[in-house]
Formats: sequence, C-alpha cells, structure tokens
Amino acid sequence: MSTGAGTAAGVGTAAVGAATVTTVRLAAGGSDRFALDEAARNRARGRAGWPAEPELTRVVVDRFTDVVGRVVAAAGLAAAARRETEIAVGTLYGMARVGEVMHEQLDEAGPKWLAPEMFVYYSPHSLVSAAAVAHGLGGAATTLLGRDGGMQALLHAVRRLATGQADTVLVGAYEALTPFADAALDRLGVPHHAQFGDVAAVLLGREAAGAAGDGRRLSLARGVASGRALPDVLDAAGVDPAAVADVRLCGATVAVQQAARAEFGAAFPRARTWVGGASSPAVGPVCALAEAAAPPAAATEPAAAEGEAAGRAVAVVAGRPGAWDVVLAR
Repeated sequence: MSTGAGTAAGVGTAAVGAATVTTVRLAAGGSDRFALDEAARNRARGRAGWPAEPELTRVVVDRFTDVVGRVVAAAGLAAAARRETEIAVGTLYGMARVGEVMHEQLDEAGPKWLAPEMFVYYSPHSLVSAAAVAHGLGGAATTLLGRDGGMQALLHAVRRLATGQADTVLVGAYEALTPFADAALDRLGVPHHAQFGDVAAVLLGREAAGAAGDGRRLSLARGVASGRALPDVLDAAGVDPAAVADVRLCGATVAVQQAARAEFGAAFPRARTWVGGASSPAVGPVCALAEAAAPPAAATEPAAAEGEAAGRAVAVVAGRPGAWDVVLAR
C-alpha cells in the first residue's frame, strides 16, 4: 500500500512499502534495427574484411544520431530547450568492435594497417557525443556500460528530473555485437542477439518543462520485492492492471529472466509476458519503452485499434529477484 505521495518540480513520487515510484513525462520515443550478417562475414574474413569495418562503424553512429533526431523532433523541443537537454545512454559492448579490429590489425600486420578514421569511434561515448552535437543537446552527457546499462541510464535520467537538476533528459541505448561478443555472452548465459544491432531513444521530461506531448507517462519503481507488490505499485502509478498489454523481461541472465517470467506472468495474467527481444539486456528496456512511445505504424489498425493502443501500457522488468526495477509506460 502507498504510504505517501507528493509532487516535486513536476515529478510525481510515491512510497510503496520499501519501493519508491517516480513518475515523469514520456514525451517521445523511437528505435531502429539493422542486420549484422554482412558485418559478421567481414569479421570472419580477417584481413580481407578490414576495409569494411570503418563503414560499419559509421553506420552505427549514423543510425543512433538519426533516431535521436527523430525523437527530439517528435517531442517538439525548441532550440533553447535542446541546449539544456541532457543525454544518458546505456550499452553493453559499446564500440568494442573497433578495439577488436585494431588489436587484430596490430597483431597481424603492424600499425601501418590501422584505419585512422576508426579512432574517433573507439570510445563508447563517441556515439553520444556525435548525436548531442548534431542535434544541439547541450546538457550533461553520460554513457553507462554493462548488462544493466540501459536501466541505469533510465534511473539516472529519472533521478536528474526528480531532483530538479534537469527539465528534459534523452535516454538512449545502442548495441552492435561482434562474433567474439556473441560467443562470450553465450558462455556467460546472457540472453542476446548478434544477428542485428539496435539503437533506441526516449525523451523524458518534468511537467514544468512545457514541451509538446500527448500525455504519456513513465513510472519507475525501484526495489520491488516481488510480483505480489505489483498491485500497490500499479495503484501508485495510476495504472489499471488490465491496461498492461506487454511485460518485457530484461534480466541479466537467462536464469534471472525465467524467474521473472514466472513471477510477473502470474501478476499480469492478461498480458503477454516475454523475454528479451533486443540485442542485449542493456538495450532491452530502452527499446521496449521506445516501442511503447512510438508503436510501429504497421501494427496499428485504424479506428478502434487506435483507441485500444491509447490505453495500452507496457511494463519493463529488470534487476534481480527480490530487488526488481519495474518501468511502466502508458
């Protein structure tokens, strides 16, 4: 049961047992997916495939920059608001494919074979910087690495909004795994897909920000002990359990995801409860929220289905048993 509620600087907060539910505005979202089959074939070719690597690296940067631009435009952010907008991005493997190729080139052929145009993309923060500069996002920029990178980026953004340190924060995620990363994650039991890459972004804001939007909300519940706590979490977030159509599970390992599937499937008996669906656990939460904010046009039927979509809610579950992070978008 909720033990307290309040609103600070346009952000709603409520205490639910040991958990805290924070609600902000979800202004816009967008995502993109691209095949990595050709990239995998080039990596397998060794030296013969090296010339193709700089182009793929630029593709990842360009796709992410394009998605950020679409999200910022859809939210209607003016130039002045963009200059104050922060950006927080999560990724598991970052731009480590650049490091892989550079190491291989140095080991096999020496420094004269290195492609200088790849150096600028070596850092995992390079995509974030490129997108921020391209679209005039002048606030603080942060990149978080690891299996929980996307959820950590969301947590960081909501914390910045709730403490009044930012009015708008763009949360992003990207992944483009290599064959080496694919094999390593298989051994670790981390659910992922190496056949495609993902880029995604959502724009979050406080009510006081005054940006354009259609009333969508995102609620983040930290430290949810179990699925049994969900009725109170939903009540604090103002979400009808029957409106939750999809539950996306983004646990760090297959075992964690299966535990969550049983627990949260029972809590949302009418929802589709499914595992992963993204290229890594780091991008899963942001991809799911981006799809909720901007569902694919092909999946939208006119008239009645539009009204149905308007009341649809998506839940994203990450973390670990006994300390789940649950994100609700509607």
